[in-house]
This record gives sequence, structure tokens and C-alpha cells, in this order.
Amino acid sequence: MSFAVHFSFASTKSGDLVASGGFKEGCSEATLKSLAVLGKTHNVNRVIVEANFGDGVFTQLLKPVFTRVHPVTIEEVKHSTQKERRICDVLEPLLNQHRLIVDAAVIKRDHEAEPHRQLFYQLTRVTRDRGALINDDRLDALAIAVTYWVEHMARDTDKAADEHKAALLEQELRSFSEHIFGAPTDSDLRWCNIG
Repeated sequence: MSFAVHFSFASTKSGDLVASGGFKEGCSEATLKSLAVLGKTHNVNRVIVEANFGDGVFTQLLKPVFTRVHPVTIEEVKHSTQKERRICDVLEPLLNQHRLIVDAAVIKRDHEAEPHRQLFYQLTRVTRDRGALINDDRLDALAIAVTYWVEHMARDTDKAADEHKAALLEQELRSFSEHIFGAPTDSDLRWCNIG
């Protein structure tokens, strides 16, 4: 049995799409090493693998290669929803807001692939209907990357909001304390008087 491996790499700083493509050789050592080298080239710090195919075998093959070439965190995701609907649900809001930023080299390299294997061919022809595309693997890899970045950015926003609320609370408590007890002096902060 053989299968193709598809990937999308996004910038660790901005989330911009900096690489996308695929390998027809499946789990070969050359494919695994090429993925690790691409990860190193683009300074990837997290690799997300869809575990639905092979039930995690690909991840186990990938881990030692990345460990040798460019150590990263590797995690798996599993999907139980219809693929086309999931892809559209993830990408449509981003595309409607013109927020998907793609490196020009990705577009040029994609144009050189066979038409049905091109990311942008798949992107412009996908619908929510089951089986809308014969090949949707590159688009699926992009959707997985985008899902990670959307969740990651939401977590960062939530964390920043929580930190801001904590700072406001601390400031309000300090103000309340000064109002009730008066402004603290250095001698108020000691357990006992020295001197």
C-alpha cells in the first residue's frame, strides 16, 4: 500500500503560509528526511500530523527523523467530521476576511504541480459536498495548519485578556488598600522595628 504525504508550513512568527506541497513516496526515509529539512529551513517548532491514516504510525516514523535533523514538538489530531465541511468551516472565514497570507514562492511552486494536486486548484474548487474533489490532501493540510493558528491566536488573546484583568484587579486592590489603610511606608513593610 502506498500513499502520498502532504504538508503546509506556516511561519512561527506570523502564521503566513511559507511552504506547501506533497511527496508521492509515502513513508519513505527520503520523504521523512525531506519533511524534517523543510521544517529546519522554515524554523518550525511544532508539527501537527493527522492521525486518521495509519492510526499514528506515520507520527512514530516521523519522530526519530525530526529528532535527528530538527527537534520539534509533534502532535496528532483526529477528525471525525466530514472533511469537505471541516475544510470549508476553517478556511471560509479566513478567506472572507482576506487574512490568508501566502508567500509568493508557494504560489509559484504550486503552479508547477499537476493541476489536480495544486493547492490553489483544490482551494478554488472545494465545496461542502462529500467527494467534491478527487484530491484534497494539500487543502486538508492547509486547513489543519490554519486550525492550529486560529486556536493558538485565540489562546494568546485569551491569555492577554486574563493578564490585563489581573493587572487591573491588582491596581484596584492597591488603590483600595491605600485608601483604607493609608499609603504604605518602608517601616510598614517590616515585621519588627530595627534600630
